[in-house]
Amino acid sequence: MADIRMLGRATRSASSLVRGLRASQVWDLHEPLRSYVVAVPVAYVAALTFAGVSTTWRIRSVLVFLALVACGVAATEATRGVREPQGTLARDLQSVWYLAIAITLPPFYALAAPIPLAVHKLWRTRRMLIYRRVFSHAVLGLAYGLASFAFHSIPATVAGPEPGSGLHALSWVAAVVACGVIGLIINYGAVMVAIRLSDPDVRIRDVIGTRDSLTTDLLELSLAVSLTLVVALNPVLMALALPTVVLCRRYLMQSQLVAQARFDAKTGVLNAGTWQREATAEFYRALRSDAPLALVMVDIDHFSSVNETAGLDTGDQVLRGIARTLTENLQESGLVGRFGGEQFAILLPQTGETQARRIAERLRDHVAGEPIAIEDGSHAGFVFRLTVSIGIAVLDRSRRALAELIGAADGALSEAKATGRNKVCVMPRTVEPG
Repeated sequence: MADIRMLGRATRSASSLVRGLRASQVWDLHEPLRSYVVAVPVAYVAALTFAGVSTTWRIRSVLVFLALVACGVAATEATRGVREPQGTLARDLQSVWYLAIAITLPPFYALAAPIPLAVHKLWRTRRMLIYRRVFSHAVLGLAYGLASFAFHSIPATVAGPEPGSGLHALSWVAAVVACGVIGLIINYGAVMVAIRLSDPDVRIRDVIGTRDSLTTDLLELSLAVSLTLVVALNPVLMALALPTVVLCRRYLMQSQLVAQARFDAKTGVLNAGTWQREATAEFYRALRSDAPLALVMVDIDHFSSVNETAGLDTGDQVLRGIARTLTENLQESGLVGRFGGEQFAILLPQTGETQARRIAERLRDHVAGEPIAIEDGSHAGFVFRLTVSIGIAVLDRSRRALAELIGAADGALSEAKATGRNKVCVMPRTVEPG
């Protein structure tokens, strides 16, 4: 019975793997992204093979390699209960272990390190695109393989296998930092190429140039250099670094999740709850200071036909395209949130009726004039041209709560949809008696 149960579990695991491979959809990617995603792992395998043939094998090196990989696996297991945020660059601190391997061992080990860690993630992580894991780990292998090659090319008087003392210790650490930066640059560069091929409109500084991103990079590099120094002195001491790496990883993941909870996963703009909280604060600030304030409600015309004809995945891509058009053309002057299925709310501080109408007309023109190309899925290559209807309401003495302003803007939106769509309507100010 035990053998039968084990056979059943093995069969289910094999079936899950096959389903995952089929779901990877690498061949659904458009060119040249597909060629790039395939070429990087091929280059990685070639580099790994060449390094393997050129490596002199030593038992000590193998044991240190296995110990560092085991620490990487342990760090992942210790934080597996914290859900990894989707749609962001992963901050798993694996480069801490990669840099230690790259500096203290020959380049082959740095190239090979992503393989056991990738296998472990594939085994322990559900519902993911396998080709993305393969690509990202191939990039990591190439990045830190080149960093290892660069370090071992430095003369022993500057760096060498051990840090030494005095000025040599400082030059050794400086060389490690430089190689760590090389690994980061190559890793980020390769990933950003893939992102730009997938979405040419993405801005690099929005992904890796933010203050939080740079702070995290400095933290990761500092941890990596510290661990490398410890391993170079005595590999047994690496166990002391494991709790620190685990705690830092948990902190970063929790911070990402807290930040991500503010945004709508499909569009990248504020979700309804966050928008309501921040809009309420802005509303009462304007009310106290008697400052102008406008609310713009945007609804995508005939959006249900997109879902019905092309499917929900294509509809999500269309939503992202519309949201991107809105945020880019507002130039951070408004508070944008997703307010419903295909509806967006935009709060415009310090904005009167005339300026709000001008902004809304500009948004309507941009949406109508910019076709949305579908990049992935069964409808890749399709282009959608859509329009939006817009309703506007401005703060006046009769609207003393955000709900009243929302209701007025929604009424103007209903008028825009009822009178032909693809237009802007403004709810007139309430005329006070006397």
